Amino acid sequence: MYIQRHGESEANAQRIYSCLKVDPPLTSEGRKQIESYLDYYSQLDIDKIISSPSTRAIQTAEIIADHLGLSISIDNKLHEVILGDLEGEPQDDEENIKLFSSTLENWFKGDKSISFSNGESYQDVKNRIDHVYKNYLYQEKTLLVAHAAFFACLMGQQLKYNESVFELFLPRSGRGKYENGKWIMIDTR
Repeated sequence: MYIQRHGESEANAQRIYSCLKVDPPLTSEGRKQIESYLDYYSQLDIDKIISSPSTRAIQTAEIIADHLGLSISIDNKLHEVILGDLEGEPQDDEENIKLFSSTLENWFKGDKSISFSNGESYQDVKNRIDHVYKNYLYQEKTLLVAHAAFFACLMGQQLKYNESVFELFLPRSGRGKYENGKWIMIDTR
């Protein structure tokens, strides 16, 4: 199974948190990022593309699907981690960064009872991860298109980080795969 983070979105460019309420499209740079991987995907035997319901993920999936002559399916469980009160807020604000990273760090290394205010809990996200593992993990020819925090939680079930939870985040338009029983980040920050 392959995973593809969406290309740069307008929210990424504006440096604001976006999940479900804020649903920006890709920027022209985001489209170029994904187009730069089309030769890579041409070499794989992808037969199924499944996308998050977010506009930026659907646009990313469509670029790849059009190139490969495939259609896409939408899985509503692939949406970004719901950050609640952080959605639409600036990513560069120190308090926002601290809240975001400390919540995820607790999920990976400590208190799994913490949730984002008016957002998802660890158990909410874990239920969606279990859905991915149950339905897609061993489908070698499947590409999932989704989001940084969701994929970090997905891979964080197995991968570890040293200094920062952000080590688990794929860069914009980053790729990964599940192969021989382990997660591999093809692109890193």
